[in-house]
Amino acid sequence: MNSVAVIIMNRDRPELTDAVYQQVSKMGAGLDCQIFVVEAGSRPEGQSKYKTHSFRDPKYRGRYYAFNKGLEFANQARPHWDYYWFVCNDIIFPEDEDTLRLLWEAMQSDPRMAAIGPGEPEADDYEGCHPKPGRDWHKASTIHGLAMLMRGEAYREVGYCSPKFHYSQGAGTELSYKLYRANWFMAYSDIATVYHAPGGSTYGKVVKISRHEYNRRARNFASHYLRKHYGDNWDEVFTAELPADVEINTFPIQKKVWEKRLSRNWKDFHPWFWRTGSAVKQAVRRIAGQGAR
Repeated sequence: MNSVAVIIMNRDRPELTDAVYQQVSKMGAGLDCQIFVVEAGSRPEGQSKYKTHSFRDPKYRGRYYAFNKGLEFANQARPHWDYYWFVCNDIIFPEDEDTLRLLWEAMQSDPRMAAIGPGEPEADDYEGCHPKPGRDWHKASTIHGLAMLMRGEAYREVGYCSPKFHYSQGAGTELSYKLYRANWFMAYSDIATVYHAPGGSTYGKVVKISRHEYNRRARNFASHYLRKHYGDNWDEVFTAELPADVEINTFPIQKKVWEKRLSRNWKDFHPWFWRTGSAVKQAVRRIAGQGAR
């Protein structure tokens, strides 16, 4: 029986994590599964009731740091898992769909499939993730990290997403390049799907900055990191490792997005200054209004 370490990470969003756990705990028919719910520095009141492990993370170093800690905990329990399933907490799976089993079955069709993610029908910002009718799965240059199933053999040879990426953008791109360079490949399922949970965003909640500022930092980090480690033409370097049957090459698309600089939103910094300024402005308006009468 194949073994699967299911790693779910939480940071102060227990309502999301508990809901995902309840869905995932019913999946994996015929597989030897163990779920690890990892608290990435959550406050006591923000922890999932299904917590299995935790670590201190005052500044919150992101989901890839948390998943790497989860790998440590899982490998302490069992050094060699056949598969690892990395599950974010801000997602919803279709009711009565055994997503894990469907992903696992797809991986049995080709021993060089390193990782597969469920398709995301409603995504408007990630190329190549939409299910393709008539097929079980399709190769992809990169896949999102929402619920990626990874083969243990590929993980032990190449590794997982770098914990240096404290933002979500770029880590999976580097991992994809490393896997393709080692003659593995990545895929999306065309029959297993996932959706973002309404209100599941961490912007302004777990991460005390706006979505705009988060994306600005993420783009800057991804662009700088990939240029530093792989050169100004990193997208061409990565593309050279892709086989011909990858239908959509996301590397140049991602590079274009990440190199488009976003302006800084100054209200994300020293918010007390802006609140105070607004209060003073309102007071002046009230005084002016009283004088006019």
